[in-house]
Amino acid sequence: MFLSKIWFFLVALAAAIAFTIAFVLPRPAQRQVQIEEHARLTTACSVIDILLADDARDRVALTSTFARAPEIVSALDAATGAKELDANRMKQVQLSAQKLVENIKGRKPDFAILIDHRGRVVAQVKLDENEFGDTVAGRPLVDDALAGYLRDDLWTQKGTMYLVSGAPVIRTNPPIDYVGAVVLGHKVTNELAADLAHRLSAVDTQVAFYLGGDDVAASKPLSLDHKPMTDALAGLTGGDLSKDCAANNQLSVTAGADTYTTMIARMPGEATQHGAYYAVFAKTVQARGFGGTLDAVRKSDLSTKVLIVVGIAFLLVLGLGIAFMWIESDRPLRGLANDAVKLAKNESERLAEDAHGGKYGSIARSVNIHIDKLGRDAKSARTNLDQLLGPAPEGSLGTIDLLNSALPPSRQGPATATASPLPSDFKFHDPAPARAPVQMRAPTPAPVQARHSTPPQARPPVPNATPPRGSQPAPPRAHNETQPLSLDDDILGRVAAPPEQGPDPYFQQVYDQFVSVKKSCGENTSGLTFPKFAEKLVKNRDDLKSKTGCREVRFTVYVKDGKAALKATPVKDE
Repeated sequence: MFLSKIWFFLVALAAAIAFTIAFVLPRPAQRQVQIEEHARLTTACSVIDILLADDARDRVALTSTFARAPEIVSALDAATGAKELDANRMKQVQLSAQKLVENIKGRKPDFAILIDHRGRVVAQVKLDENEFGDTVAGRPLVDDALAGYLRDDLWTQKGTMYLVSGAPVIRTNPPIDYVGAVVLGHKVTNELAADLAHRLSAVDTQVAFYLGGDDVAASKPLSLDHKPMTDALAGLTGGDLSKDCAANNQLSVTAGADTYTTMIARMPGEATQHGAYYAVFAKTVQARGFGGTLDAVRKSDLSTKVLIVVGIAFLLVLGLGIAFMWIESDRPLRGLANDAVKLAKNESERLAEDAHGGKYGSIARSVNIHIDKLGRDAKSARTNLDQLLGPAPEGSLGTIDLLNSALPPSRQGPATATASPLPSDFKFHDPAPARAPVQMRAPTPAPVQARHSTPPQARPPVPNATPPRGSQPAPPRAHNETQPLSLDDDILGRVAAPPEQGPDPYFQQVYDQFVSVKKSCGENTSGLTFPKFAEKLVKNRDDLKSKTGCREVRFTVYVKDGKAALKATPVKDE
C-alpha cells in the first residue's frame, strides 16, 4: 500500500496548497483594492478643491463685471456723498441691481449686497431686501473689496453656506476713486454638489458639504454618520487647506445598512471657523476574501480552456489513484481469495505465503498456522484412537476424519478407556447366583445412565480374578441382599458393561465395513474387536452431540493414504 499512501499524501498536499492559495491570494488583492480606492478618493478630493478654485475665479470675474456697471457706480457714488441713507435711495439702487442680476447668463447669484465707500449697506437683492444702512465693514472680504482687491470667501448664514466674492466699485470719471464695493453670493446647493461629482473622472464617487454636524448639500441624498468625519476633521491642522486631501486617511462610515469609504477636506474662508468641510465618498468595495472572490467570479472568467485543463488534471489524478489501489489492494486481495477457494475445494493444502506480500501475506501465514494446528490435533486424535483400540500393526483402526465438524479434543488418560466413575451410593440387587462370563456386547446408541429405575442384574464374576493381597473372602450373601459395588484395578480400566443385549445393528454394519476395507488394504485386523470399536463410536458420537448440538452422528468408511479410515458426520436435520 506504499504507492497508494504516497499518492494520497501528494493529493492531500496539493489540495492543502490549493486551499491555502485560494484563501491567501484574495488578501493581497483586497489590499490592492484598498490602495486603489484610497488613491481614487485622494484624487477626487484634490479635483474638488481645484474645481472649487476654478468656480471661485469665475465668481470673482462675474462680481468684477457687475461692479463696473455704470448704474451701480453712479448709485454708490451718490450714496457715498450722502450723510444718511433713506428708503427711496435704497429702492432705486435695489431696482438697478435686480435688473443686472436678471440679465446675468448662466448661474445667477443667490444674493447681492451693494456697499458704499463708508462700508454701509445701500441695498440688498434676494436676501434681506428691506434691510439697509447696516455697517458691514470689518469683514475680511468687505475690507479687501473696499481697499480695491478682488477676492472670494465662504460665509455661513442660517444653517447654510454661501460662496461669496467681492469686487471694488471704482468711479472712472475724474477724480478716479473707490466709491464702494459689491458682494455676490452663491448658495451651496445639491445641484452644485451633483455638478462637481459629475465632473469627477472617478465612477460612482459622490460629493457632500457639511457645516459642523449638519448636512448642507450632497450629490446623492445619504444620511452618513457624522461622528467619524467630525473626529477626523479635528485632526486636520495647518493653514494650507490644499494639503488636507493628501494628509488624512480614508474613513469608513455607514449609511443605513451600507458602508462607504470617505475622505474629507476643510472649506476655506470664514466658514472654516464654523467647521465647514466637504467630503468625497464611494461605496466600499466588497471584501475580496474567499467568499467574496467566489461571489465576484463571472461566467466569462471560466473559459473553455481552463475547464479543459482542470478536467484533464482531475481525470489524471483519479486514474492514477485507481491504478495504485488496484495494484496494491484489489489485485492481491483477488489472488488471496482465489487461493482460499482452492483451499476450500481441496485443490491445495495450504495458502501460498510467498505469493502474497504485505498484510495479505500475514493473513496467509495466520491461516496456515491454524491449518497446522488442526493437523496436529487430528494426529493426536488418531494416536489416542489407536491406543484405545489396542496395538495393531500400522494402526488397526486408522483415523477418524472430522472434516465436516470441529474435531473433538483428545483426552489424556491411560491407554485403555475407562468408564465414568460410579456414584459412591450405587447399589444393586443380586437376585440370582453368579453366572458364567459372557461376551461384552456393544452399547446402545443412547448414553449409559448412572442410575436405573429398577435394580440392575448382578455383574458376572471376572474370570481368573485374583483377590487383592490381604483381603478376606466375602461372606455369603442372603438372597436379594444389596451391597456397594467393589471396583478393582481391572474394572477401572474397562467400560462398565450394560445390561446384556444384542449388538447395535448400525455399529455392527460400520464395523463389518471397516474390517472389510482394512483387509482389502492389506492391514492386520487381529487386534480389532467389535466391543472396543463400538465403544469408540459411542464416545465420538456423544462428544460430537455435546459440541455441535446435532441430532445424530453418521460414520463413513473410506480409504485414506492406502489405509482404512472413518469419518464422522453430524446430522442436525432429516
